[in-house]
Amino acid sequence: MTIDWHTLPKDKADHKLNFRKQGEQIWLEVYAAEHAFPYSERTIHRVEINNLEPDSNYEFKVGEFTRVYSFRTMPTKNDRPIRFAAGGDTSHGEMFKKMNRAVMPYDPDFIVWGGDLAYANGDKENVGLWHQWFDGIKRDLITAEGRVVPIVLGIGNHDVINHHYPASETNINKGIGMPAFISKVKRGEMEEPTDEMRLAKAPFFYPLFAFPGQPGYGVLDFGDYLSLLILDSSHSNLISGTQTDWLKKQLANRTDIPHVIPVYHKPAYPSGRVEPGGKRIQFWSEEVLDNWIPLFEQYGVRVTFENDDHTYKRSLPLRNNAVHPNGIVYLGDGSWGVEKKKPKTPEEVWYLSKSAEENSAIITTLHGPHQHFLMINENGKIIDEYPETLKIVP
Repeated sequence: MTIDWHTLPKDKADHKLNFRKQGEQIWLEVYAAEHAFPYSERTIHRVEINNLEPDSNYEFKVGEFTRVYSFRTMPTKNDRPIRFAAGGDTSHGEMFKKMNRAVMPYDPDFIVWGGDLAYANGDKENVGLWHQWFDGIKRDLITAEGRVVPIVLGIGNHDVINHHYPASETNINKGIGMPAFISKVKRGEMEEPTDEMRLAKAPFFYPLFAFPGQPGYGVLDFGDYLSLLILDSSHSNLISGTQTDWLKKQLANRTDIPHVIPVYHKPAYPSGRVEPGGKRIQFWSEEVLDNWIPLFEQYGVRVTFENDDHTYKRSLPLRNNAVHPNGIVYLGDGSWGVEKKKPKTPEEVWYLSKSAEENSAIITTLHGPHQHFLMINENGKIIDEYPETLKIVP
């Protein structure tokens, strides 16, 4: 478990974290590394605690602060239901608070968000939005008893300067230099970014979060039952090239994992930024479709989490860009805490099974080989379910 805490200059500098398994008497000590919160007076303290027992509760205290918090580790086997919440496009305001509070009654093991977090756009002038975002997490995602819900994060266009690597989304959408840009990408002639280039592109994202860290994408394995593939849909990396090569290796090494779930920002099958009939408007959706989707299909992915469009969507099962009974279902589309938008309907776009103008979180339950997804809005109302449970009417 990685634990971060932030301090201000007025706080007493203390790098110590005490922890113990719940029910035990002796507190153990670990000491944090520290680094600056970008463009802020805050300092980030970070520890990684290893050799914890699975499926157990631990208490901890940070620095000189007296409040006792706790966290829950994951089991090594999927012999109990695993439940987590998924979504994206969180923002930092009132809807963020409502959605956070709506998921907490489900007691999630963790939350995964696929990018567009504080909407600070990599701008140092927007550092206060990150403060609000973290304040919201501390306010809403800690239970009354002090259990802190862990968070897994990916990167989105509003987490970086100019939305995309290496081009500005504004210029691309206006068609400025688009043919030359596409040609270079397709020919593999675009420069692969370095760690320094990625950090310059996303000056908050990389220092603020331990995972995925550099190079901006990574895989998180839970025992032998779940692998989350956190991907960068061209925000501080190219979609094609090195990242796709890495993705193929990770998928090939996990063919015996029953739940392999990719999480990324730009959707291959968008519900908003798509023309009636199903033609994709954004270049990056085509890049995801061309580079990643064939690999997902080849290696047996069943569900992916997509974001970005500020709507709710569930696709039909898709394979080879057509409806197929054994295809992949694409869930999204990034409407956790942002202003919701009106999506295209299944009547307008062939690959949609359901869409709605709703803020949404995906409550995911995994048990053995089974997957279940319950979609709720900010009021806790169920807006969709996949697969649908049998309802018996007397």
